[in-house]
Amino acid sequence: MVSHGLVLALLFYLVGVIEQKTGSRELDVLNGLLNPIRGYPTTSALLILGGMASAGIPGMIGFVAEFLIFQGSFLSYPLPTLMAIAGTGLTAVYFVILLNRTCFGKLDNSLYYPKISGRESIPSLVLATLIVFLGLQPGLLLRWSEATAQSYGTTAFLPPPVIALRSTRTP
Repeated sequence: MVSHGLVLALLFYLVGVIEQKTGSRELDVLNGLLNPIRGYPTTSALLILGGMASAGIPGMIGFVAEFLIFQGSFLSYPLPTLMAIAGTGLTAVYFVILLNRTCFGKLDNSLYYPKISGRESIPSLVLATLIVFLGLQPGLLLRWSEATAQSYGTTAFLPPPVIALRSTRTP
C-alpha cells in the first residue's frame, strides 16, 4: 500500500502540474515535453520514473511490492497470479504508449510553456527520492510488517475445517 500511495501521488501530482502549466490534458496537445528548450525535462523524467515504478521495474518500490505479492500468492492461486503478472505487463505497455505520446512525441515549435518553479518541483522530487530509496532498501518498510506476514503465512496453508451437516430427516 505504501508503494501504491507513493507512486500514484507522484503521478497525480505531475499530471496536475502539467495540466496547470499547459492548460490541457489532451495527449494530442502534449507532445515533446522532454524537450529542454520548450518543455519540461525534469517533470518528464519524473513522469518516466513514476511509470517505471508503477510497472514494477527493479530498483523501484513498485517492484518490491509486486514481487512479494506474486511470490506469496503463487502457491495458493497460480492462475490468478499469472493473470496479475500479465496485467503488470499491460501496465508497462500502456505507460510506454503514454510516455511516447507526451514526452517523446513530435515537437510543435509554436508552443512555449511557462517554466515550473523550484518550489513546484520539490514535492515530486521528494516522492521520487522515496520511491527509489525504498526500492533499493525495502527492508526499512518490510520489518514493520514481517511479524504479521509470518503469522498469516503459518495459518494460510492449514486445511479448511470440515463441517458435518446433520440430517433433519428421521429414518
